[in-house]
Amino acid sequence: MSCQTRRVSLLLDENIAASLATKLDKAGHDVERVVNVSELGEGAADTAICRYAVEEHRIIVTSDDDFVELPLDAHSGVFYVPDQSLPAHDCYHIIQRVIEAFPDRETMETVTFITTDWL
Repeated sequence: MSCQTRRVSLLLDENIAASLATKLDKAGHDVERVVNVSELGEGAADTAICRYAVEEHRIIVTSDDDFVELPLDAHSGVFYVPDQSLPAHDCYHIIQRVIEAFPDRETMETVTFITTDWL
């Protein structure tokens, strides 16, 4: 079995640094940013973001706690970053560890807190 982290599809909310998108993309993940998706864009409603993420089978990466309170069937997974001051470098390493910790993509269809506890 390969030691390489599995590739996942992510949708980064507008409150997540562009530099994190770059790091995740370079690691081989399929990354889109809400601000760059023509159907969404800056200021997109949470419901529209969730709908797009479900249709595209993407995990939402966000610092918006509204996503934490949504019913689990409203999204296809949320990586919630409660500390907006967390550097993109640390956030990247935490997300990589989280992905490695889950046995498969289906088990990621929950809300996972992206905190330094993972480091």
